[in-house]
Amino acid sequence: MPLRAKTLVLLTVAAGLSGLWWSLHFPLQDWGRFGVYLVAVLLSSGLKISMPRGDRKLAFNLPFILLAVVQLAPQQAIALAAVSSLVECLVGIRARFTFTQILFNVANVTAATAACCWAFALGRGHGLDMAPSLAAATVLYFLINTLTVAAVLAWSQGEGALGLWQREFAWYLPFYFVSGTLAVLVVLVGSRLGWLTTLLLLPAIYSVYRAYRTQKRLMADRQDMLEETEALHLRTIEGLAMAIEAKDHNTHEHLLRVRIYASEIGRLLGLEPDQQQALQTASYLHDIGKLAVPEQILNKPGHLTPEEFEKMKIHTVVGADIVERVRFPYPVVPIVRSHHESWDGSGYPDGLSGEEIPIGARVLSVVDCFDALTCDRPYRRGIPLDEAMAIVKARSGTQFDPHIVEVLEKNYVRLEQMAHEGSGDLRRLQTDVVVERGAAPAAGFERDGSTLLDANGADEAGAAPQPILDALGLIAAAGKESQGLFEITQMLGSSLSPSETILVMSSRLRRLLPFDCFALYLISGEGLTLQHVDGPASSCLSMRTIPMGEGLSGYVADCAQPIVNGNPHVEPNYVAAVAGSTGLQSALSIPLTSPTGEVFAVLTLYSTKADAFSREHLRILLALESKFALSLENALRFRQAEQYALVDPLTELPGLRQFRVALDAELNRSRRSGDPFSVAVCDLNQFHQVMEEQGRSAGDNLLRSLAVAFRESCRSYDVVARVGASKFLFLFPAAEGELNTTLAELIEAAVRRVVQGEASAVQLTASIGVACFPNDGSTAEDVLAAADRRMHVEKRRYYATHEAAAAAAISLVAVA
Repeated sequence: MPLRAKTLVLLTVAAGLSGLWWSLHFPLQDWGRFGVYLVAVLLSSGLKISMPRGDRKLAFNLPFILLAVVQLAPQQAIALAAVSSLVECLVGIRARFTFTQILFNVANVTAATAACCWAFALGRGHGLDMAPSLAAATVLYFLINTLTVAAVLAWSQGEGALGLWQREFAWYLPFYFVSGTLAVLVVLVGSRLGWLTTLLLLPAIYSVYRAYRTQKRLMADRQDMLEETEALHLRTIEGLAMAIEAKDHNTHEHLLRVRIYASEIGRLLGLEPDQQQALQTASYLHDIGKLAVPEQILNKPGHLTPEEFEKMKIHTVVGADIVERVRFPYPVVPIVRSHHESWDGSGYPDGLSGEEIPIGARVLSVVDCFDALTCDRPYRRGIPLDEAMAIVKARSGTQFDPHIVEVLEKNYVRLEQMAHEGSGDLRRLQTDVVVERGAAPAAGFERDGSTLLDANGADEAGAAPQPILDALGLIAAAGKESQGLFEITQMLGSSLSPSETILVMSSRLRRLLPFDCFALYLISGEGLTLQHVDGPASSCLSMRTIPMGEGLSGYVADCAQPIVNGNPHVEPNYVAAVAGSTGLQSALSIPLTSPTGEVFAVLTLYSTKADAFSREHLRILLALESKFALSLENALRFRQAEQYALVDPLTELPGLRQFRVALDAELNRSRRSGDPFSVAVCDLNQFHQVMEEQGRSAGDNLLRSLAVAFRESCRSYDVVARVGASKFLFLFPAAEGELNTTLAELIEAAVRRVVQGEASAVQLTASIGVACFPNDGSTAEDVLAAADRRMHVEKRRYYATHEAAAAAAISLVAVA
């Protein structure tokens, strides 16, 4: 017990002794009435009720003590109060009181009763009626009796005395007023009918006590039912959490740990009970929307692409929609929807910021990130607690609420211990079970050749398949296959044209596999476009784009898995067969992957016969897949490079190849007419610094603006081309050598306008070299070389001046 608590106990004992000594100065009164009141006090002291707040109990003996204050001497009233306190400490208790506790309780009641007697006598002495005098005395009795007990308990527990009193003892005051009112009524009735009518209080008090006990038992039953319902509710929530685990295998311990962290931080923040309950529920269900996210994205062992992240972000909205249908009696939906919002407003899905984000979502955001950092994920290993805390703290004020981060920083070691101790509460979902029953699906297994096999390898008719042991046929087929594969692999890669590469594959593959339609789909954007189709049944396919994941080819592209004897009718671009035609009946489809493992195309072979393809056909096609995919990707890259050589895709300016065509044409024209022309080479200075400091997007925007400015500054028949990251070529027909300086100034002015408009912190300039035909060369290469040399001279002069200025600035700083 702390020193101040011990001091208060001693002061209370001294006050009780002082009150007892004071009461001895008054003459004793009716001993018969005292005896009756003593029996009533002893009987009623065992009748205890629990108060609405805290775990304290109150006996029904107070009305008799107040009657003694009104009708008996102070020492008799103090004796009744002391006896009642002693009985309360010894009867109907769960834990035995120590001597110090008994002494303190008896002394406290003695002091309070003495003060009550003094206040009642003082009021009566000043001419007040009995009722107001007893009311004032009752309030004083209540304050002394409860404040001292609250102070000792609070100081012993390390709490504030006033806070504990308000929480657990303030609710006693109505009972004190009722007891005082009963005492006044009994005195008034006794003055007419005799004081023995006081005994009528006993059956009345006992009836109230029994009614209270009955009501309390009913409330306890309801509470038990409510707790069972809440337990069922919690088990349902845990079941939903396991449903999340079935898709995202990283959530088993994560959900439980997040709940422990979030619940404790919510308690430390003093959240209201409904907010606390909502936070605990949301900690289990915040990722339930991941049921709508493909499993290959959830468990991807690497960073997400922008498209995959867009798909991942929907889990907040979908999760909120799922939880909203449950209709929880506390606000779970806002927490689930907003747990990826950021303090600075850069989060998703609604861009909330600061206090706009629900407090539960702010707590969940912090603890979810902290625990995710410390746990192993498919794309990285978990990091130590201190490093995780440092990362979370670094994001305080931007991604996370600073106050919540501060609370976590003070308690994360203790919270981690709590999470570790409770990590075994949630049983891991078992997904590696084996089901022995069930022979085959109702629609049968995947078709192989022309036979539908059941679980035992029998065909639909029930007969076991008979092996065909035609040795000569097998040898011939193997030789044909080897020769065909060799021819295809030799011819693939001999052409850099995508169409020629595809035609080679289609024509040679027809000798090995039975198909009526060859189709190659390229993945572009969110769908598959039909790049090539041939064969007698090619009219069954349209040029309609196939969305990713839809149809047979869309599924192969999305899941990167081949399909044997799929149904062509599910293809979004399938066209119904004309009258008299059977249309397409089966398909063999495989994904084509780049060396990085990314699917970039799908090859699908269609047949007008049902179940036309077998596992052997798939094996042959897969044997050619890597060679065909590599040849096709190289051809596509070459075609793209050719297109980039003609037109720069970023600025839409001509490329080097188109510039050379224009330059050769102007050279021939000048030789015939004798007119000169000029060529300029422009290279941007410090452009790499713009890319490093402001990012690729800022650099791209700057290049687009320069392209527009260059075109506006030149004549309609001048040519401007981009031939490097920051390098531009200019062709000025009919421009003499005397204009070289003017042309360079024209280009510099365009650069200055763009830089001023962009308000860039980097002082971007340009090094420009100009050459003229025929003064600086007689061929296109000579003129270009001369302009390029002059540009490099300007660039060296710029960097020399720039470095000298920087060295001078450093010297000035050192001197200062």
